[in-house]
Amino acid sequence: MNKLELEKFFLDQLTNGDCRLIISRHKAKYKMNRGSFKTHDSLHDVHTLAFEHREGDRYLFSDGKVGAEIILTRDPFIKMHFHVDFGYDHFSIVFKTFENEHFYGAGEQYTNFDLSEKTVPIWVSEHQQVMKIAMKLLRERVRGPQPDHVSNFRQHQSYCSVPSFISSQNYGFYCHSDTYGRIHLEKKGEVRISFRGVPQSISLLTADDPKELAAKLCELVGIGPRVPSWVGDGAILAVQGGTEVLRKKYQEAKEKGIKVAALWAQDWCGHVVTSFGYQVYWNWAADEELYKGLKEFIAELNADGVRFLGYINTFLKEGSPLYEEAKKNRFLVRHENGEVYLVKSTTFDAGIVDLTNPTAYEWYKGIIKKNMIEYGLSGWMADFGEYLPTDSIVYGGDPKKLHNRWPSLWAKCCYDAVQESGRQDEIFFFNRAAYGHTFQFTNSMWNGDQHVDYSDEYGIGSVIPASLSLSCSGCGVVHSDIGGYTTVMFMKRDPELLRRWSEMNIFTPVFRTHEGNRPKDNAQFDHPEVVEEFAENSRLFAELRPYRDHVFDEYYNDHLPMIRPMFFYYEDEEGFVNQREYLFGQDLLVTPVLRKGVTSWKVYLPKDKWVQLFTKQKFEGGQWIEVPSPLGLPLAFYREESKFAPLFESLSIKKGE
Repeated sequence: MNKLELEKFFLDQLTNGDCRLIISRHKAKYKMNRGSFKTHDSLHDVHTLAFEHREGDRYLFSDGKVGAEIILTRDPFIKMHFHVDFGYDHFSIVFKTFENEHFYGAGEQYTNFDLSEKTVPIWVSEHQQVMKIAMKLLRERVRGPQPDHVSNFRQHQSYCSVPSFISSQNYGFYCHSDTYGRIHLEKKGEVRISFRGVPQSISLLTADDPKELAAKLCELVGIGPRVPSWVGDGAILAVQGGTEVLRKKYQEAKEKGIKVAALWAQDWCGHVVTSFGYQVYWNWAADEELYKGLKEFIAELNADGVRFLGYINTFLKEGSPLYEEAKKNRFLVRHENGEVYLVKSTTFDAGIVDLTNPTAYEWYKGIIKKNMIEYGLSGWMADFGEYLPTDSIVYGGDPKKLHNRWPSLWAKCCYDAVQESGRQDEIFFFNRAAYGHTFQFTNSMWNGDQHVDYSDEYGIGSVIPASLSLSCSGCGVVHSDIGGYTTVMFMKRDPELLRRWSEMNIFTPVFRTHEGNRPKDNAQFDHPEVVEEFAENSRLFAELRPYRDHVFDEYYNDHLPMIRPMFFYYEDEEGFVNQREYLFGQDLLVTPVLRKGVTSWKVYLPKDKWVQLFTKQKFEGGQWIEVPSPLGLPLAFYREESKFAPLFESLSIKKGE
């Protein structure tokens, strides 16, 4: 069907009986533990409403006892606006769909790119859950590594939730609602969209092909600010431990031939050592005891063409100077009894800055402007945003209606600070949490806290489905921590994993490492078994810049996400389900090695003519192939007919020459 036929297919359902509304009253329970949520609905007085009659663009639904209406507008998408009889606060709409279609998006999904036969919660949460990690560690202690183990999808939560989905049939829905919701895709030929509260509206998006559909969704949620040019110069190296440590590691990196775009010191504001590891001290001002002469060192880096990045989140550590200032001024989220609502992410308590309080918002934005931008930072990791408790007291009203909005408020606070400083062409910040329209306020999302292993649920195997699902949710720019982050007990990063991850991230928008929460337990970029290849990969990332800039432009100008599923361009059935490969732009097929100790790797090539990037071997697409995959050989293929073929042909691995 073309887009007009798809519009007619769904709009006809409003009157032919295929569409129905379900309204009820409800009570919801929420329980939060370290940002993860358990929640339950109790529904009563449930009514299923069918079409009754139409008055122009007003469609009235009823069961003879209660009623609701849908009002259609177009701006430019078809929008369904809902009015429901007073007192009914749980809402579902059901549409007939197609047999054997595939569904994608709804935010960041780490284990399932294709959401067919799934029910997806629409609620921003901490992705990592303490009990699931404990069970994983126990299981692997007994049985050894099980990289292909994946928990039941019903247990999954995500840092990034978006109230939308798209279909392989070239349509999608975007729900304008901030409350808890679910998208039910488990029943073939039917979709049910539910929210605790009546949505303001639901947009119907239709297109003639998947690229047009993805572009429309990007336009709807908003295009993010452009990533500064310097990010393409090379690696953003994670380093910590004080000015002299940074200076030493930077000099060694240059001597080893690493292309360095920036140093990223997340402990710029100090650190605390806890049972979880080496953690940032959540007080957003330079620790000039740990980082003596930091301002001068940043100036040295800048003179050398290198930037300096830091870290900030939505919390203030209990007892820190900024916490005490915020507490005194009542800038923190509170309990009903008026006390500060302290939350625990890992091992210590912290208060949440109330971003709905205009005065607190201006204060926090001012801290970013003064303590970070004016100090000389060229960017930061804008962490967290998922932890607003539903039983708290916030200036802006009901926290259950504000919880999903929190990531957007946080990203906008950073965005406003940058814009007001006039540094939007220089500063690069990246977010973990998102909902709805968050993407328009951040330079880049990153995939969150992957485990330092090969697992499909939490490790390197989760990055591609997470990135692809974000691309089908309106997100244009996303990258991951090279090597992962979470290090617990015997789960430590080995040199091979770091090498494989850096091979993959050559073909992403950003080439950035992370030391992890236990840096001394993890192989780092300067490990003897890593550093030579890491330098090579940083060079390849820099040399790929002309193509990457082209892909950036396709996002900013044409609104196409940078990381793309195969079905954007190819109708191969494999392309609708493959979540181990991705297209970077149109012309590069990236097929990274996602397992330890392998020397060959199976790759699916869609129907086209392909050239392996570094061996220059040619292949006909539409088939699975197996290719050698030694360490040091990043796996990617380019379209033989690409206008960038001369650039791709010029790229080579020079290690050992």
